[in-house]
Amino acid sequence: MSFLLLIDGSSLLSTSFFGTLPFEYKTAKSEEDYARARKKIMQASEGVYTNGVYTMVRTLLNLIKNQKPSHIAVAWDLSRETFRRELYPQYKAQRGELNFELGMQFPMAQRVLEQMNIIQFVSSRYEADDLIGTLRSNLSNQIPVVILTKDQDALQLVNENVRHWYITNKAKEMYKEVNINPKNLNLPTGVFEFTPELVEHFYGVNPLQIIDRKAIEGDVSDNIPGVSGIGEKTSVPLLKHFYSVENIYDFIEANSQEVVTDLIKSLSIKRSPLKKLIEHKELALLSKKLATICCEVEELSTVTLESLKLNINSVGKRQAFEELDFEQLLEPDTVA
Repeated sequence: MSFLLLIDGSSLLSTSFFGTLPFEYKTAKSEEDYARARKKIMQASEGVYTNGVYTMVRTLLNLIKNQKPSHIAVAWDLSRETFRRELYPQYKAQRGELNFELGMQFPMAQRVLEQMNIIQFVSSRYEADDLIGTLRSNLSNQIPVVILTKDQDALQLVNENVRHWYITNKAKEMYKEVNINPKNLNLPTGVFEFTPELVEHFYGVNPLQIIDRKAIEGDVSDNIPGVSGIGEKTSVPLLKHFYSVENIYDFIEANSQEVVTDLIKSLSIKRSPLKKLIEHKELALLSKKLATICCEVEELSTVTLESLKLNINSVGKRQAFEELDFEQLLEPDTVA
């Protein structure tokens, strides 16, 4: 079956890097420990670190061989100084700098994919999620779309023609919970496939409401504030009843406190969130904007489905692999 595979390159490279670090690196405490551990990280003959790139490319080759996408594109984050920082300067502010050993592999990975003729997208103003969201919105009416990322933000993009291949070490347990045998789905190892129904099963809301949950609960990983002190036991019943955070505030503002309190009690919410919701309304609405993937990146408006057709440059691939000592990836039996 033909389908378009959209990959969050930053997510996949980071996962590939951290998943293949030696134990000594993960447990290092002093600079001397790190110095010894770095020697055990995979390197090319020139001494550049390649563990993340190697693992990412191996994963990509496996996807192409086993899942057989007909079209493919990779999106990258360029900077944290995107439009969301303009809205909220603290967005992702808690994140530290990239590991040196990882940071140097981003341009390397992009160069390898370019040599392989894998189409890539990057923007100084938008995140990889926004680029993927735009491509999905522009092209999913022409072809089924699959999004590969460990970022749960992509759940909001899921619909009947769009699946989210969620990278997680909990995939086996998640499939067991919903009584699905992943062997029947022809999926990569360590990936859970989200459909609209499965988003609702695990998150209590439909894909379009994921941003409303984040508006209320916030998101620690992205430093999205939300409404302080309100979690899923409150947000999910509210959203099941009101559907959106805007509807919640419309009801609060149109009714007396007594009416609102009675309604909240009827939803079996033990502690009334009314005071916190009123106090943090602006943060809640801002948080929804921060959590919403932009699906209208203008610079991608002219991208056609045909331009994303998979067409690996075998000569370029061989050259790239030989330069980085990836020769074993050229052998068919290593891409199984």
